[in-house]
Amino acid sequence: MDIKNKYLGFLGFLGFLGFVHPLYFLFFLFFLFFFVPDQKKKDLIEKQAQEKAEHKSKILELFNSKDKIANDDVEKLLGVSDKTVQRYLNELQSEGKIRQVGETGRGVFYTRAQ
Repeated sequence: MDIKNKYLGFLGFLGFLGFVHPLYFLFFLFFLFFFVPDQKKKDLIEKQAQEKAEHKSKILELFNSKDKIANDDVEKLLGVSDKTVQRYLNELQSEGKIRQVGETGRGVFYTRAQ
């Protein structure tokens, strides 16, 4: 049972008994339906941002054991898709932390920026 159903049931019961003024009940319903989901969205966004930062940190740590890395190395390390790896590597490159060597295909690899 989700949180909305719990509160609705409880307040409905209290309202039935006459303990809750109808306007307070309506205000509570408004709050419940419009603000609780936003907090869940914010929590999800924060979680995703934290995971992204951790992944980018792991990519940079990979340079401690290797001088150059390829997309496949990062895919295996993180267990994410090729597109996600490309996005992370592009971001690190735009931040000036790594440098891409080569243009396309299997010959592309990345080194730590000097």
